Order: sequence, then C-alpha cells, then structure tokens
Amino acid sequence: METRRARPAMIVAHAVGKRLRGALYIHRNAIADLPAAERELIERASRLVEDFSWNVARIDPGDIVGLLDYLAFDSDAFPALARAALVDVSARSVRFTNYQKSPNPLILHRKELLVRLDHPNRAAWAALTVELELLGLFRDWNRIGRREVWNTMLADAGRDGQGQMIA
Repeated sequence: METRRARPAMIVAHAVGKRLRGALYIHRNAIADLPAAERELIERASRLVEDFSWNVARIDPGDIVGLLDYLAFDSDAFPALARAALVDVSARSVRFTNYQKSPNPLILHRKELLVRLDHPNRAAWAALTVELELLGLFRDWNRIGRREVWNTMLADAGRDGQGQMIA
C-alpha cells in the first residue's frame, strides 16, 4: 500500500485566507469576508498601529495579530516580507520588525488563498501554484520560505524567480 505524504497540516484553505501552523493569513482586501470576531480582532490591531502600512494580516492563536507588509504583492509571484507589526491586542502591545535590508527575505507562497474569491488575479496565481506543485517544488515546505533557496529550486526546475519557464 502506498503511503501518501500528507499535505502539511499547516496549509489549509479557509473559505478565504489560508491557515498555516495554526495562524490564519488573509489579504487586507478580503477581511470583510471573515467572520465578525476575526474581522474585529484585525480592526483592533490595526487601530494600535495606525501609521503602519500593511497588506496581509496573520491571526495567531490568542489575541495576537501580525500585520505584514509584502512588497509588490500583486505583481511579484512570491512577494518578500518587508515589515511586520506583531500586535498583542489584549495587552495592547506592538513589536515592529523591518526586513527590508535582509539579503534573504521571507517570501509568500500560495497567495491566491489570501485574496477574495473574485480577485482578478486569483485564477492565474492558483494556476502557477498548481504548475509548481506538479513539478514537486512545494514538497519540501520546510525549505521554501526564503528567497535564496526558493530561487535555487525554481532555477533547478528551469524557472525564473517568478516561476515562469526559462527559454
């Protein structure tokens, strides 16, 4: 009997957003599609960092919300994390982290899961994910979170940094 390697429990499609290691990631423009309790938690976190620009929220267990700023979210197939605000909503505390000078930034995969179902780029992003899954690039999910390793894996598969075939 073939033992199928289970999809990591950390990646679960939500009605909108994606669950990763117990946290829910969602694009700012899809927050209205969340249940009221999750929406309110993000709104409360956002009020604590009014001058902070972000495009993705991460809701962790407890009243912890990460407000994340991914560079070129719409145009980069695998956008890099530029800055983050980790907000403990209950304690009303915030910790800021700047990743902009990182030579090997954290990157985002499967971003189609974060946006609204009617987002104009969702289908194209999902098609790219399926294509790269078929090439086996998401198998070793522990290694793909940073730009350098991901770009090496893409190059080894004959792809550029946007996941497109190299001519």
